[in-house]
Amino acid sequence: MTQIRAFRPYLVTPGHADSVVAPAYDSMSPEERRGFRKAHPHNYINVMRSVDDFPVAERPSEGQLLKENADQLQGLLASGAYERCDQEGFFVYQLSINGHSQTGIVAEIPVSEYQDGLVRKHEETRKDHEARLGQYLGAVGATSSPICLAYEGTDTIDAIVNALIDSDPILDFPLPDGVHQRLWQVSDPSVLEALQRAFLDIKYTYLTDGHHRAASTLHHAASRHAQGKGSGPWDYLLTALFPASQLRILPFNRCVRDLGGLTPEGLLERLEDDFTIEVASADQAVLPTRQGQFLILMNEQAVTITRRSAASDPSPVKNLDVSVLQDRVLAPLLDIHNARKDPRLDYVTGDSGVAGLMQRCREGWQLGIACFPTSITELMTVANAGEVMPPKSTCFDPKPRSGLFVRMS
Repeated sequence: MTQIRAFRPYLVTPGHADSVVAPAYDSMSPEERRGFRKAHPHNYINVMRSVDDFPVAERPSEGQLLKENADQLQGLLASGAYERCDQEGFFVYQLSINGHSQTGIVAEIPVSEYQDGLVRKHEETRKDHEARLGQYLGAVGATSSPICLAYEGTDTIDAIVNALIDSDPILDFPLPDGVHQRLWQVSDPSVLEALQRAFLDIKYTYLTDGHHRAASTLHHAASRHAQGKGSGPWDYLLTALFPASQLRILPFNRCVRDLGGLTPEGLLERLEDDFTIEVASADQAVLPTRQGQFLILMNEQAVTITRRSAASDPSPVKNLDVSVLQDRVLAPLLDIHNARKDPRLDYVTGDSGVAGLMQRCREGWQLGIACFPTSITELMTVANAGEVMPPKSTCFDPKPRSGLFVRMS
């Protein structure tokens, strides 16, 4: 069961929302984040800096940067950009872009649900990143980025949410990247109880974004307990829970620096062992339309390859298109065996489409490879099996943003 709990955060004020709420952090390079911070000194992204965001010669110590982040937060809270909510509650949070809309509940859940496997994960985490985020929680003392969870929707929850969004939102604003955000506060005790009761019927939730944040919160809670702090906000995850059917998953496309010694003709010949091949000019490139199909941009050509046989491996991970690409193309043909660290491989989010891959080819990458997006059903199947996906298997868009809420911990 899923135990949602009301909370009482600082909430960005309407007059500051469009300037304070941060852009999607992971979609920006360190250079882009530096430029954005310089142009927007009062944006919440200035509270989230890491040493990786600085040129090597200019990197501050971890301790110095954490102190500066904490000072930035206190400055924002003192500036009038936030107001403390007058009572505990839940929030209905809606994100819309390009005709897509998703509406979820922002609430706390016990971190023990993550520890006990009721919150199901599908990605590996890096211990160094977990430790860094844990240090951030200890030093800055605030959480502002909800961990995104999917759940199998129910008519009961849908009916409650639909009734709530018939009223006027307390926040309603667009961001420059096109994401429109609306927020409703839920404080009526009868509605809070109805939502809590309805979520008790949700057996599992599924992490779609925030694996490292969830793991670091678990470590932070253990650290607080070791210090004799007892129970507190550190025992809860700040989450945004969305019905799985509403979430939009984009592919993570690949680009490859070189052909690993093969010629374009030689690569096509090797691909024929596992795929049917259709070759067209680059200006006729079409994104994959079904599972088992890939688009390869190479040598000013658009090559559509389609797997000859349907996926049949008993492991749900091995049946994913990103696994097929890694196991049948990248590793055996192009000698790319470490999809996380090989410098010859890079990733392009699916929202850039064919144009994004073509741009990479113009920049010198020899291959641009577009994948069909992983489905939410595939994600749940992998998570239920206790397996983990390859790096960059899913790109959920849009994601909850930082700077809307500040929950002190």
